[in-house]
Amino acid sequence: MFRRWYNKVKMKTLLFTALLPCLLMASPVGNTASCKIIEEGFFIPPSSWIDVRMGYEGDFVSDGKMKQKIQGHGRVDTYQQDTNSGTITLNAVKRLDAYALFGSSKTKASWRFTDTTDAIHNTQMETRYDFLWAVGARAIAIEWGGCCLGFGGRYTACNYNVAWLNVDGVSSATQGARCQWHEWQVNGDFSFHIDLFTPYLGVKYSRAHTKVGSFPVAISQSGSGINQFVSRNPVGVYIGCALSTGKYFMLNIEGRLVDEEALTLSADIAF
Repeated sequence: MFRRWYNKVKMKTLLFTALLPCLLMASPVGNTASCKIIEEGFFIPPSSWIDVRMGYEGDFVSDGKMKQKIQGHGRVDTYQQDTNSGTITLNAVKRLDAYALFGSSKTKASWRFTDTTDAIHNTQMETRYDFLWAVGARAIAIEWGGCCLGFGGRYTACNYNVAWLNVDGVSSATQGARCQWHEWQVNGDFSFHIDLFTPYLGVKYSRAHTKVGSFPVAISQSGSGINQFVSRNPVGVYIGCALSTGKYFMLNIEGRLVDEEALTLSADIAF
């Protein structure tokens, strides 16, 4: 009996270990199956058609893969974003999640632009931590056995204060400058429940937009102190895995690829 239990645990551990490197290679999407993963909370009985979860979400974007809108297809060399947030989720009939998110975020970007004399300028910018918010929903559309097909959507926004700006290594004044960022997305994914684990794989369509300004120096090909960034590729892939016994608590890890390179860690407690 002990040997059977040991082999079962070993198989699950190997599965999770195989998934982890993929996750570490890549706005968060989340596991659509989370609508039903936690079946029992601390206070609300399982028979209730509605329940509430609260939790944490940490999102770390190493490359947002943006391009300069003013300069056509000129790439933004790097676009990084770190966010730590609290979440509150309202669940209905273990099939639908509606959630809100409130947190603190900062971003860092570097890009190049060509002026009217064809000179190339290197620009770097970093913001302070500022208030970020998001609203979204996810739902299970089809369920059979341990498999789920789900869909979701989300809108996220933040209005950053600029901490510093360098153009060709020279610091510029940043008083009054802002970095306004927002993103919307829709997604669909498949998940499969394996005892403690619920891995998932999905595709998302998203549009991110950043407006930077107003600086006293030129930061774009137009020669003005304003620039705009948009997503280079709207279609991306995400892969993740949730861990839960089905009672009280759930941990989730997610990686996003193609349209961005990002890692998200989240945890939920059901009441």
